[in-house]
Amino acid sequence: MFDEGGSAERERDHHINSEWRCPKRGIVDRSFGGDPNTSPRACKTVFNITRSLLTAVALIFGTYTTAYGFSQDDLEKLNSTGVCPGCDLEKAPLRNLNLRGANLEGANLRKADLKLIDLSEANLKGADLRGAEIEKADLSGADMTAALLQDADLEKIDMIGTNLTDVNLAWADLEDANLTEARLVGTKLKNANLRRAVLNEAYIANAQFDHADMERVSLHKAVLADSSLEAANLKRANLRGVTIDGASFRYAILTRATFRDAVIAHSDFTEARLGLTKLDAAVLEDVTGLTQIQLNDACGDEFTQLPEELTVNPC
Repeated sequence: MFDEGGSAERERDHHINSEWRCPKRGIVDRSFGGDPNTSPRACKTVFNITRSLLTAVALIFGTYTTAYGFSQDDLEKLNSTGVCPGCDLEKAPLRNLNLRGANLEGANLRKADLKLIDLSEANLKGADLRGAEIEKADLSGADMTAALLQDADLEKIDMIGTNLTDVNLAWADLEDANLTEARLVGTKLKNANLRRAVLNEAYIANAQFDHADMERVSLHKAVLADSSLEAANLKRANLRGVTIDGASFRYAILTRATFRDAVIAHSDFTEARLGLTKLDAAVLEDVTGLTQIQLNDACGDEFTQLPEELTVNPC
């Protein structure tokens, strides 16, 4: 009663399979022109060859789609116009291209090859660049608001004056990157590699640098507000003239870091390591978690300003 659809389907399958059914010995098969000389062996040979060819074609096109996930039409559109918002360019080969000022808002650039590319002044708002290779590229002045860059390789990249508001850079590699005067508001940099990165005069607010490797990072004259650097590695970091308000350095490693002329207010230094940290001419107002035991391993001068009852040895 409820098997009508199933019966029809079986009938269709039987019809299709009958077209490929090889004849028994001595029986004429009309699908091969009714030739009584057509043997079952010849029929099976034709069938096997056809099936092998179809399988090979499927594998070839399947491999192409898997290896190169981007749209060829979108790639050609980008190359010819520089305007490709929302385009699918996953794993696309874009190395060394000049796409200055391009519009790639909301584009899919996951795992794309963007090494040495010029995307300065480009619109990359909301673009997906997770796992992309962007070493030595130029993204200076680009607007990357809310872009996704987790696990991206941005080693030695230029991002001078780049807008990185609400960008996710967790686990990204920014070693030797130049982010001078960049804007990092709500930026996520947890577990990122920022070794020797330059963030001089950058504006940083509500950012997350927890567990980031920031050894020898330069934050000269940067503004750092309401941000978290908990358990971050800031060994030998340059924080000369930095203005810090509302930051958390809990459990951070500040060994041999330089805070000369820094102004630090309303910040938490609980369990931070200050081995040979330089605080000469630094102003530390209303900071919490800072103890005399920590300061015994640091140094300053007569211009260093500390909370009451705390002192520091001269450098």
